[in-house]
Amino acid sequence: MSAPQLTTPTPAAPTEPASATPVQPATPVQPATPVQPATPAQPATPAQHAAPAPGAKPGHINFGANPAPATPAGEAVPLAAPADPNPTVATAADAPSTFISGSTETTKGGGSNAAKITIAVVLLAAIVFTGIFVIAKSGQNKRTKILNGLLAQVKEDSSARNLPTTEEEANILLGAGISLKSMKKEQREAIYQRLLIAEGSGVNLDTLIAGYAGNEDNQMTPDIRIKFFQVIQGRKSPDALPFLIKHARNSSRPDTASAALKAVRKLANDSNVSDLLSIIQFNESSTVRQEAKLVVMEISERSTSRDELASSIKSAYDNATNDNSKVTFLELLGSTGGDTAAGIVTEALKSEAKKTRIAALAALGSWADDSQFDALLDYMAEEEDDTLRRQAFAQAFQFLNKDRKRGALALEDMWKNLAQEASTKSEKKQIVNGLAKIVEDWAFAVVEFFLEDENDEVSFRAEKALDYMNEKRNRLKPNRDEDDGE
Repeated sequence: MSAPQLTTPTPAAPTEPASATPVQPATPVQPATPVQPATPAQPATPAQHAAPAPGAKPGHINFGANPAPATPAGEAVPLAAPADPNPTVATAADAPSTFISGSTETTKGGGSNAAKITIAVVLLAAIVFTGIFVIAKSGQNKRTKILNGLLAQVKEDSSARNLPTTEEEANILLGAGISLKSMKKEQREAIYQRLLIAEGSGVNLDTLIAGYAGNEDNQMTPDIRIKFFQVIQGRKSPDALPFLIKHARNSSRPDTASAALKAVRKLANDSNVSDLLSIIQFNESSTVRQEAKLVVMEISERSTSRDELASSIKSAYDNATNDNSKVTFLELLGSTGGDTAAGIVTEALKSEAKKTRIAALAALGSWADDSQFDALLDYMAEEEDDTLRRQAFAQAFQFLNKDRKRGALALEDMWKNLAQEASTKSEKKQIVNGLAKIVEDWAFAVVEFFLEDENDEVSFRAEKALDYMNEKRNRLKPNRDEDDGE
């Protein structure tokens, strides 16, 4: 079917040649009604557009095909006319008005806008990340400069003490201390040394360092945490106690918990005993329990309220939920001494359980005064079990070697009584070695007794001990012979 022929309607006024006449708005199309001449032009009503080609979406301009030419006024608008299979390029006069759909969606233009938005977002993100990187790099450079300055103070003056340190500077040192970045040993040691001699400027450094090192949320290797605890131990501040004891109580690592307890040994006081007894009661590590026991013993030696400590330990002993903690509490009773402890230990020496009797002997070996030394010797003389007898001798020897003020006569009697109980080669050599530190006349007499021992090793050790004692006495008392002559 051929395309309809275009006819030119009669104009209301003379017209110029068609080729020079601009396109005028079309008059409203009335089906089958001829155009009335000289009628003023009315606003054009939208012409009925052709049916979309197969595959085309409604409401979109199909840029892939030429639009159908508008039907001139005076012609009936054919409905659903088929597209020209051989379209030709329309002239300017023939170009139809473009129909704009109410839809705002576009294919080509929309894709272009999306690309622009994406590029803008990417550029913005790049700017933000670059800014963050620059700021972070600047901050890192600042921290490095501060750190180098702090460490230079230690390097320049190894005898420096009490160097003023702000909270920011302390945090920089702590952060550098836990860093796994490759660092020379002397650099890392310089960090710990700088923390050791730091004096807080507007900040309590002892609580800051102890809180940082004791908090397991602050990730660091165990050996680094232990180093921090050693720094705290060297600073000797009671302010660190709560953080160290909390770490020892809650830590899942026996090595760091033990290090924390070592750090508090010289700092802890009577108020910390309850927490330490709790660690002994509930901690599964024998190493940690042993460290807690040593701290309690240190507290007992310094305490002026040993009776109260004895009551606390007795309560823990009576309520112990396992054998390990019970025997530890029994040992601790010796460090408090007193009648209450003596009664419990005496009963424990009669126990059928060898483990309990060994713990009771350990209590006697760490007794707070000399009042139970004879009880230890009596047990040794009566005990038939060789293992327990040797254990009693070892505790008595340990007791005599304690750095404790004793009268000269009391010390002489105690050593002589123990020497009489020495029966094995090892025990006799222990007596000789112990007396070699003493240059009193009675000590020479006891050592001389072992010169005639049937065991050659014992007699040889006694001979060497006497030579050492004479040399030491001559150094300490160079005018002794003259004094004796007078």
